[in-house]
Amino acid sequence: MTYPRRALESAPVSVPQLSGRGREAGATEAAGLLRSLLAPSNWKRTAFFLASDAGVVIGASFLTHLAVIRHVNSGVTYYIHGVMPFAVAAVVCQVVFAFLFSTYRLKWSTFSLIDVPHLMIPCLCTTLLLGGLAGERVFAGLTPLSAVTYGFLSAGGVIGVRASKRFYREVVRRNDGKRTVLVMCAHKSYFLLDTLRRIPHFNNRIVGFIDPDPVNRGTVSQGFPVLGTFEEIEQVVTRCRIEAAFVFLSADPSFAIGALCQRLNRLGLEVRLIPSMADLIDDRADIGALERLTIHELTGQQPVKVDPGEMEHVFAGKRIMVTGAGGSIGSELCRQLARFNPAMLVLFERDDSNLFYVERNLRSAYPSVQAVPFLGDITRQDDVSRVFARTRPQVIFHAAAYKHVPILEFHPSEAIRVNVQGSHVVAQAAVVYGAESFVYISTDKAVNPSSVMGASKRIGETLVRAMNNRGGVRFLAVRFGNVLDSRGSVTTIFRDAIARREPVTVTDPEMKRYVMLTSEAVLLVMQAVALAATAPAEQCGEGGEVFVLDMGKPVLIRDLAETMIRHAGLRPGIDIPIVYTGRRPGEKLFEELLTAEEGTTATVNQRIFRARFSKTCSYDTLLEDLRRLYALAQNGDAAEVRAEIKRLVASYSPDAACLGGLPTASGEVMAGPRPKAFAAQPPECTSPTAA
Repeated sequence: MTYPRRALESAPVSVPQLSGRGREAGATEAAGLLRSLLAPSNWKRTAFFLASDAGVVIGASFLTHLAVIRHVNSGVTYYIHGVMPFAVAAVVCQVVFAFLFSTYRLKWSTFSLIDVPHLMIPCLCTTLLLGGLAGERVFAGLTPLSAVTYGFLSAGGVIGVRASKRFYREVVRRNDGKRTVLVMCAHKSYFLLDTLRRIPHFNNRIVGFIDPDPVNRGTVSQGFPVLGTFEEIEQVVTRCRIEAAFVFLSADPSFAIGALCQRLNRLGLEVRLIPSMADLIDDRADIGALERLTIHELTGQQPVKVDPGEMEHVFAGKRIMVTGAGGSIGSELCRQLARFNPAMLVLFERDDSNLFYVERNLRSAYPSVQAVPFLGDITRQDDVSRVFARTRPQVIFHAAAYKHVPILEFHPSEAIRVNVQGSHVVAQAAVVYGAESFVYISTDKAVNPSSVMGASKRIGETLVRAMNNRGGVRFLAVRFGNVLDSRGSVTTIFRDAIARREPVTVTDPEMKRYVMLTSEAVLLVMQAVALAATAPAEQCGEGGEVFVLDMGKPVLIRDLAETMIRHAGLRPGIDIPIVYTGRRPGEKLFEELLTAEEGTTATVNQRIFRARFSKTCSYDTLLEDLRRLYALAQNGDAAEVRAEIKRLVASYSPDAACLGGLPTASGEVMAGPRPKAFAAQPPECTSPTAA
């Protein structure tokens, strides 16, 4: 159908109006287009620097002619026919050399002194080329002096453009945040300030430095003065109205960071700890890394050091087996042993995931070491015999064990099955297959034990002493306290709670423990083995020793909790409350390293002692006792197992708190269900309870 033209012309035309949603969509689209145009990219960076270089070169060319050449005929014609050809030639040379030497790849926001030579090379090449042209009289009035002047002007301009962004961010733009002092615990920490100031959301107003060296007082570094030393912190905070402190940590573990942080907290400052460069490189820049810096201060001990030559003499070329290789102690043993070139490192572990990761890490860090993973259980004789028959280990580090005290209080049969019977199986295999030495990893909980776990480790020590020299194998045990960074240790629990901003739970305000880093405990274990292998018999005996590690003074667990909270930049009891939950089943307030009847004999190593025992146990006599204990553990009667443990370990004092109720891993013992409720459930569904 067609319509008359007049009708069409007279018909009202309706123009569609944009709704609010449509206008918003259009604005969003325009904003997205603008962001895409402003988004950084390689070609945009190159185009910007190319344009800036051209502008700098043209400006330097004109300034050179104005300052040096000053041609008599300095009218417009001269600038068109004299200066412009010079400027064009300089621009072409600058751009070509900049592309040749890749200066357009340098980032604007991260410009530093190390980039200056890269920027000066194109300017220098252009200057030399123009100086050569001066001798050929290519440009009117151009002399070598004018070429040098141009070189200085162009280099200064190019460097100025590249430094402008950092100059604006770090000098012109003023941060309005808290007045902050930077505490430098090491001289090299000054270099970290450059990184700190480049963080986009860093808004603290830096006032100056605190430096431990009095020689640096009054000097200026990176635009900020050194306000004083550690002894003058209180005066500096008052004089400069300081509100926050950033502490740049030292990698030296003997540095007393704890006392320094306490002083800063007492002054009411917001304290932030910045890890050292060594911690950043070693991927330890976390609360755990800060914790490592203070543990030696808390215990009063210096960091453990070893003689690499002595360690290599003992372990190089040996076939070494580590049981429990996927655990905290076992995996660290594997890492430390791999440093000293063993012929073979046998990893025996029942958890396939842990075994996978420790073997993978060893192959990555020590590709030349033959790491052999074996999946098996120390309580299964077939598994143990298989690994011994195939690898014939010469040195066995026995670290496999159940270790969590509250859980084992409700499962004494399992503690005996793994910690005693499993150890016995591995020790017998060492005798059958002709090993040289067997090292039993023990604990301070074996001394006057109040827990099933500690008593089981005490029986293990007795077994090691009784089996010494059977089949020519030298048996020894190494006893130490808590290791801080092991899985399930108190520090890992504290760290998780702090990260979630939850209350930190401490069982008792008077709870004390001997504590040590896993890496240092393992190094001392290895030194004890080296000592037993190399020291004269009158100093270390001929096997059957129980070595005790000097772990310094015991640490109040509440002090450790407060230190970790402060290291997270928080305030104990205010930002993170500390809650006391009461002792857990089997726990003691204080763990000893020696019994009352034991003494110690010094060794050539100041950190290792040998425990003295008044009597020894015959292996044949002990074997009969162990067989009876194994039979009771197999029957699973908890009361009978505890009674037999008490007969074997006279100093064992069972914790009566867990003789009823349900199993628990931490906190108070849960009351058990009533008999009717128990009887109403099928037998296989009943919860395991202590007899």
